[in-house]
Amino acid sequence: MRYIRVMSALEATALLEGLPDPVIAVDAEERILALNSAAERLLGWHAPELEGQPLATVLPQRTPGRVQALRKGGARVEVELALSARGPLQIAVLRLLPEEQVPSGHEWERYRLLFENAPVGILHFDARGVVTAINDALAQMLGSPRPTLLGINMLTLQGEAGRTRIAQLCAEALRGRRAHYEGPYTSMTAGKAIEVSATIAPIHGPSGEVDGGVIIAADVSERQRMEARLARADRMASIGTLAAGVAHEINNPLVYVTLGLELIERELSRMEKAATLDDWVRVRAICKDAVAGAERVRTIVRDLRIFSRPAEEKVAPTDVEKVLESSISMALSHIRPRARLEREYGKLQPVLADESRLGQVFLNLLVNAAQAIPEGAPEKHRIVLRTREGEQGEAIIEVEDSGVGIEKWKLERIFEPFWTDKPVGVGTGLGLSIVHGIVAGMGGEITVRSEAGRGSTFRVSLPVRPARAEPPEERVPAAESRTRPRMLLIDDEPNLGVTLTTGLREHADVVSVRSGREGIKLLLEDGEFDLILCDLMMPDLTGMDVFEQVTQKRPGLRGRFVFTTGGAVTERARKFIEGAQRLDKPFRLEQVEALLRVRG
Repeated sequence: MRYIRVMSALEATALLEGLPDPVIAVDAEERILALNSAAERLLGWHAPELEGQPLATVLPQRTPGRVQALRKGGARVEVELALSARGPLQIAVLRLLPEEQVPSGHEWERYRLLFENAPVGILHFDARGVVTAINDALAQMLGSPRPTLLGINMLTLQGEAGRTRIAQLCAEALRGRRAHYEGPYTSMTAGKAIEVSATIAPIHGPSGEVDGGVIIAADVSERQRMEARLARADRMASIGTLAAGVAHEINNPLVYVTLGLELIERELSRMEKAATLDDWVRVRAICKDAVAGAERVRTIVRDLRIFSRPAEEKVAPTDVEKVLESSISMALSHIRPRARLEREYGKLQPVLADESRLGQVFLNLLVNAAQAIPEGAPEKHRIVLRTREGEQGEAIIEVEDSGVGIEKWKLERIFEPFWTDKPVGVGTGLGLSIVHGIVAGMGGEITVRSEAGRGSTFRVSLPVRPARAEPPEERVPAAESRTRPRMLLIDDEPNLGVTLTTGLREHADVVSVRSGREGIKLLLEDGEFDLILCDLMMPDLTGMDVFEQVTQKRPGLRGRFVFTTGGAVTERARKFIEGAQRLDKPFRLEQVEALLRVRG
């Protein structure tokens, strides 16, 4: 009996490949012996995966006539089933459904020409969700021939988020509701991945009932790549516009930092022989001013970092107020000569967004608001930043100005790419178009309300991510029970080692080395450190190399590493620092003391 079954499978395979229709050969127990290439394409399975499986795996209904076949992944496709008589070898032929025929007549012919020649993809499905017609544009978009796509039940699409969402929206259309989807989609039949923009709408019969639906879709992959390039160009243009202002903001505090340090040096020289209490009070005041100036520089550099992030998005719960404040710091030199800045912040939940791109939105809106106000009378004008929670719980951010306003006819074009009414050299026409694209990509909306001569209000609404309770901070176990914690500093900057050793002398024992290789050698010989403060980028070995080589041999030290960084400049460093404990340069002594308290 086994010999007969093997021969039947071999003979069936050779026979079936010559047939154009999808065909499956099964034995007397309805176990699959073989299937041809047409059946593989239709069902999404390779023949070896199905051989020996019950026919019910792909054909739950085995009554001749119109049935639904199961594709790999669970989606259903409608076919006409023909079965040969039962016996040792039974043949199941799955005939694809013919494409829906368009009735004759002048109007129908016009529709047929539109359907076939439209530059966008068009698909019809019936009241059960079964595909009855599809044009060449959509077939090419999905990477499969039209016959393969006919009969697929749109309500059963699954396997990845894009397909699942399309299936949900098709079900909505059959309930009479129109919907739109924009996002990634991977073709079920060919596995082709694209970015798609699709409208799904119901089709109503003569008496008003829904008897099917239509999908009109466009491949927007190239458009999105172009938008990403334009966004990067706009970001660089923004930085170029703000460069002089940022230099001004940094140079102001640097003046009294450098002058303060010079004064301290002179005062200490004068006080070498005899110093009064007033002398020490004066020196301490100078030091305090110098530290405040350095802190201003640190804040400006931190804010600038938001706009120098890599091109790829990192979507995460984001504090709107924090990003607004960073954007204000960047735009302040444009605002001060023109208007007073007022803040009216309400309580907001974090929004799910990319911090860098959200900062780009706020920066553009702030600079536009400033440019709408003439210079010279800041006491007469104002720019108001307002945040509040919307009726549906969304985050509402408004940027209001008392500038020249926008004429009604211009409002209709304000978000169009490359359109600007600013003088040559002031506007590229990209800013608000990019802002609109970024906000839409976050699932939000941007609108503008304006009247010529009476100012403008740009309103951004964004979906929120409910705040989650943060887990309690874990204390890293100390290296050993000691009265004073030990810290290892690995950094190629010698002055930093001297400063930290002096500054922490009352709190910890600090060991400092100036290269990654020295750090590895010391840690492998003596790992009894509560805190390992390691520079991310060093000339000989990076902090990443140090971490990998040390933790490979001493995994217990993994939780004691904290990486200092002035900015991750390589792709590897950016990915590494995302999941690591970090301390951004420049940092303050009290931040290191806090790390020692957690670990000591």
